[in-house]
Amino acid sequence: MANKTLRITSISHLPKSPAIYAMYGGNAGNKYVAYVGIADKLKRRIIQHMVSRDSSISTGTSAVGLNPDYVSELRWWEHTSFSDRNALIAAELVAFQILDPALRSRGRPQRKAQEIYNDKEFYMEMKSLFKNEPKGILIVSNLQSATDRIERLENKIAFLEEQIRQLQKA
Repeated sequence: MANKTLRITSISHLPKSPAIYAMYGGNAGNKYVAYVGIADKLKRRIIQHMVSRDSSISTGTSAVGLNPDYVSELRWWEHTSFSDRNALIAAELVAFQILDPALRSRGRPQRKAQEIYNDKEFYMEMKSLFKNEPKGILIVSNLQSATDRIERLENKIAFLEEQIRQLQKA
């Protein structure tokens, strides 16, 4: 039986384990993978991107950048092999192919990581990992998501008020 995807709304609930992560932009009807990266400690890395904003992609010190204000969701995948840094890098290369992000964090991988990536069994296992549900999803609150949520709640309240009026007439 497959594990159920963990859904969280706070960075403080992220694991401190190694992971491949994907940052999504857009809203529910128009989500896209903005960035894929690796983390030796997921929670610490996401804090660098989203809170401290001192990672190279969020400070503007790299050729391309990511504005954390437009990240709507973070998904991450874990695997026992990710404790090996070269396997983590090799898995990220597979994730690039499967998730097709707008931004990629990696230049040329080291030889050992490339050898692991070229291993057909490893590649197929990682391909399956990234095609399936992630270990977890962090829903990132921003002004747009808050506005959307307020609108949905207002619509529900209006519906319930109408239901109450109908019951009072009966």
